[in-house]
Amino acid sequence: MQDKKLEEIHFDEFTAQNPWHAFTDNTYNKIIKLFLKLNPKKTDRIIDMGCGTGELAKKIFDLSFKNISGYDISGNCILMASKAFPGINFEVKDIENTRLKANSVDLLFYCGILHHFTNTTKVIKEAKRILKKDGRVFVFEPNAINPVLWLFRDEKSPFKSNKMKTPNERFMAKEQIKDAFDKGGFKCIKIDCVSGISYTKDYFKRIFPFPFFYIVYLYNLFDSLLNAAPFRRKFGSFIYGYFRK
Repeated sequence: MQDKKLEEIHFDEFTAQNPWHAFTDNTYNKIIKLFLKLNPKKTDRIIDMGCGTGELAKKIFDLSFKNISGYDISGNCILMASKAFPGINFEVKDIENTRLKANSVDLLFYCGILHHFTNTTKVIKEAKRILKKDGRVFVFEPNAINPVLWLFRDEKSPFKSNKMKTPNERFMAKEQIKDAFDKGGFKCIKIDCVSGISYTKDYFKRIFPFPFFYIVYLYNLFDSLLNAAPFRRKFGSFIYGYFRK
């Protein structure tokens, strides 16, 4: 289940402020490189589910994947995306119920959206319905057992912060994501963890007061070092996965 009104309010407020981004450009590029490992065709119909203000959809579009759309529940996000990137189709849609034709999509892109659902069953069921035979899913999600995410975001942590977090959010571990797609009838191609995911100072400013938001630089350094460590595959800051219908 998801309280959709809370999500709309949160992201409408998010976009009511001056434009800013949570991730650095290097991070966006890293996400796209992971996505491209699925070897999508230029003609594939691709949908960025929960596209926000459209930055990742634009990067995919710029690589000559012209048949890409972005869907989001926030009207303000879609308005900003449509104005910023007029060559791409952006629509306000509920990704649990897209109203698309069955078997009509080649590839679905879920970046930082699944944890906004307390239960992902309906999201995955809708993905299976609209994907063509052998259609694929790319997932990129925060890792619930990453030590820094746990420290500042887990409900059991004494240092938790609910800033920039909606009540719907439930972070997942790698096994939970795989299990959800397994139960939804998908085949897991690969699932792993990655670090070296850098945030902007603007994002940390919205979580921490001055001068503590400057720890963004320490965090980015720590996460970069974690990416080279052997335990990155379990404790990396983000999970990425590929699934096939």
